[in-house]
Amino acid sequence: MEVFKVFISLTLILCLLCNCVHGYGSYRSKIPNGNNVPHPCKVNYIWQGVGHRKKEGAGYRNPFGEDFKTAGKVWTKELCQKDSDGDGMTNGQELGDPSCSWTVGDNPPTAEKISHPGICEPWTDPKCQHQLSWLESECEPDKFDCPALQSDPDIKNMTLRFPLTDVPIQDTSYMCTEFEVDSSDDFHLIATEMLVNNTNVMHHALLFGCSSDNHTLRSTPHQCGMVASRECGEIIAIWTIGLSGQCFHENVGFRIGSQGFKRVALQFHWNNPTLETNYKDQSGMVLYYTKNKRMYDAGTFLVGASYLEIPGRTVSLEETALCPGVCTSRFITPEAYIVSATNHMHYLGRVQQIEQFRNGTKVRDLTNDQNYNYDDPSPIHYKTPIKLLPGDTIKTRCVFNSQNRDQVTYFGDATSDEMCFGFFTYYPKENIKMSSCTSWKSLPYCAVYSGEEYLGCNFVEFSSKQGIKMFTEIWQNCSTECTTECLSKIELLMNHACMKGDYYDLMKTSMLRNNPQAGSFFIMLENCQASIPTKATTTEKGANEATTMFVHKFLLLTTTMVISLCGRF
Repeated sequence: MEVFKVFISLTLILCLLCNCVHGYGSYRSKIPNGNNVPHPCKVNYIWQGVGHRKKEGAGYRNPFGEDFKTAGKVWTKELCQKDSDGDGMTNGQELGDPSCSWTVGDNPPTAEKISHPGICEPWTDPKCQHQLSWLESECEPDKFDCPALQSDPDIKNMTLRFPLTDVPIQDTSYMCTEFEVDSSDDFHLIATEMLVNNTNVMHHALLFGCSSDNHTLRSTPHQCGMVASRECGEIIAIWTIGLSGQCFHENVGFRIGSQGFKRVALQFHWNNPTLETNYKDQSGMVLYYTKNKRMYDAGTFLVGASYLEIPGRTVSLEETALCPGVCTSRFITPEAYIVSATNHMHYLGRVQQIEQFRNGTKVRDLTNDQNYNYDDPSPIHYKTPIKLLPGDTIKTRCVFNSQNRDQVTYFGDATSDEMCFGFFTYYPKENIKMSSCTSWKSLPYCAVYSGEEYLGCNFVEFSSKQGIKMFTEIWQNCSTECTTECLSKIELLMNHACMKGDYYDLMKTSMLRNNPQAGSFFIMLENCQASIPTKATTTEKGANEATTMFVHKFLLLTTTMVISLCGRF
């Protein structure tokens, strides 16, 4: 009899960041498409403070804000039919409700183009010049300000740029190109500045350090995963809409050159939801580095949730993820210091908070954004670094609002999917032995794959030893039909702690990812188990058709399962 292993694949997802504070964000739900009002002069930006002169809200109102206030902050037919900004379109036309039929709680009306009801457009048109006194500053390009670049006379810079590249005709694309960096000396990378060429598609960029420089250099743009490659997997710089660049903490730098990363991979996340056929991009990133190294090498660390399932039409759904003390006690030695923290969700995200606990008591909030804005990030920089000790627990909490969607939203990399992650930059790099600590539902990956028992299950041991024995016994006892002996073996398997609750879901999901046919295997287990009450009173000769089908399908799947369930940890 052939023995097979259960394969559980661990995917650590890497992505981006955001965090900002606004006032009165709830008013956006009181007008049609209130969360989708575009910035009039910055492609891909959302104007969150629809009724205000500043995109983030607060301060003086714009003409629509004044009219909204006059209407009692209610979407009335009169307000809908009014042209608040004087550009020739009614407020209803600009917000996708030309018939003025939308009411609070309805799905946002579908429209080919949404525009701003409080800003005359196009904003450069002569008829719109009256608003330049307050709008012009909002339309200026984001400027990169990093004082360290002026204080160090030995600063060098290197520009990494994609050649002019066709944007794939698909909703979401991850494109990567590798570059060799200056290895003439031992340097610290202290800042990065983004050069955006095509604002229509650019969503975010990541710079990965390559642990190896022995592989063939992938020097032309190519589609890649959320991590650039197996060799290039350590995030050292991040850019997203709303940022101009990164200026690292004065005590840290990322080691590049002769004693550090000799190669880097630049990754772009392009969004092309309208499937345009003629988009091209040649964006890039400037690296600023110096031989005058700072006190510590920096590292990046990711926390959050790797599983999300958000029902449609839900006003508030909270998801939490733990990086428990049982994990940090193993991979933090002896201590680390956080110098910056950033939140990351997508468009359904409303609140994100990351908390630090020690000995069961809350120490502090590492982030706490009660009015999250995906399009206007504001990373938190700690002038006094935050100490992180072995045994500390990090809890990530995300709140989502899907009231304007009918369908379920899952975890994923597209902007129409969702995420719940936090990024930390810390030092010294060598004091944290893992790059991420994320959870799948209630299960922290670090605990599941530790080789020790967590919530009653030693998952590594079960998958490599006990599970093999139990699956083999099922094979031996279910060789012809779902007999009483077969049922008892399946019941024993399904009652094991590693086959219950979120462990069961994790195993099932991982096996399906590796081989879609594995779904039939789990259906058969569940169907056979469900027949236990009736099987006791049914002879083998009179076994029902469902359990007989179980056996035949089980036999057909065995060869495939032997291959698909074999894996590594």
